[in-house]
Amino acid sequence: MHLLITGASGLLAREFAPLARQAGWRVDAVPRSGLDITDREAVMTAVRRTKPDGVVNLAAFTDVDRAEAEFARACAVNAEGAGHLAEAAAEVGAVMVQLSTDYVFGGEAAVPYRIDSPPDPVNCYGRSKLRGEIAVRERSPHHLIVRTSWLFGAGGPNFVDSMLVLGRRFRQRGDPLRVVDDQRGRPTWTRSLAEILVALLERDVRGTVHASNDGDASWYELARAALRLAGIQVSMEPVTGSEFPRPARRPGYSVLDLTCLEEALGRRPPHWRSALARYLGAGSGLASPPVPQGGES
Repeated sequence: MHLLITGASGLLAREFAPLARQAGWRVDAVPRSGLDITDREAVMTAVRRTKPDGVVNLAAFTDVDRAEAEFARACAVNAEGAGHLAEAAAEVGAVMVQLSTDYVFGGEAAVPYRIDSPPDPVNCYGRSKLRGEIAVRERSPHHLIVRTSWLFGAGGPNFVDSMLVLGRRFRQRGDPLRVVDDQRGRPTWTRSLAEILVALLERDVRGTVHASNDGDASWYELARAALRLAGIQVSMEPVTGSEFPRPARRPGYSVLDLTCLEEALGRRPPHWRSALARYLGAGSGLASPPVPQGGES
């Protein structure tokens, strides 16, 4: 299999591209500087030239708060860019793989969101990603849309690394670390997700799939687990999201139902706690600057 991967310098691509090569696939991984997916002609030229069997779009506008002020830019990347890639993939007969997010859902549910649950995004980032899903479905007959959530991993800013940095800082100051406890989702290690993507492609899975680590948590629970694993003893205080006013509203509950993933793979994915332990055991990217209560998909 020959894959064209966009967003090669991003958090997920750093894990996925090497695993794809280990699977024996030919990989052309291009960073944002190498291909502007908002430029339709550039996209068509790149895909026609490489003629891949699959286009894996890992390029995205992921700053949830900034998307509120820059919705047009978020849509240009997350929706129009995805559409250009899907159109090009369809022209050369390639499968189009699009990463999406739990933030396409509104957060009012009490049970995990199924793949056919009605989307109802509460922020501009979620709306832009939903538009991307629609564009891919409309333009590519052979597509795989993978919704994921709460990514953490090496190679870039993410919530887990930020909490470790802040935990050390607050311990030195003697102040409690306050973390949001009324938002729930599925934390996902980028390596686990990369392994899932390889498995889905090996099995020729098509349509829409929810993919994350198993188990769910609040941001507070995730931070507490990370700090304990890292041996950082700091006082912690659970707080509500309203105590951290931010430009973009977050869904209160965005846990994804993994039934279709389990059926496709024949197994449940690893629990986020075991994935977190593996990540921290391998050494996290603490050179990254802290990001505020984020690290979302």
